[in-house]
Amino acid sequence: MSQIDAFSLARTTDPETSHDAAASMLGYAASHRAKILAYLRDCGGATGDRIDEALDWKHATANRRLPELRRLGLVVMTEETDVTRSGRRARIWRLIDG
Repeated sequence: MSQIDAFSLARTTDPETSHDAAASMLGYAASHRAKILAYLRDCGGATGDRIDEALDWKHATANRRLPELRRLGLVVMTEETDVTRSGRRARIWRLIDG
């Protein structure tokens, strides 16, 4: 499994302050990723919104971590959808069997 580092959390074109902020979030990001994986393991699959609701996180916290987990080869966005709290349809994420 590859590592997520501060440079992958900020764009190469971002100012140094953005890279500093990304580096400061590495511990939180790792913790969030672990909680998302545990939740998906328990429930089978969910939207980012459903994960945020279940883990009592602010809106879009999970949606920032899910692409990182996809790059690590741990989750996949399915073609399935569910309705979010705002009434919109969103794709469901699942663990990759492995």
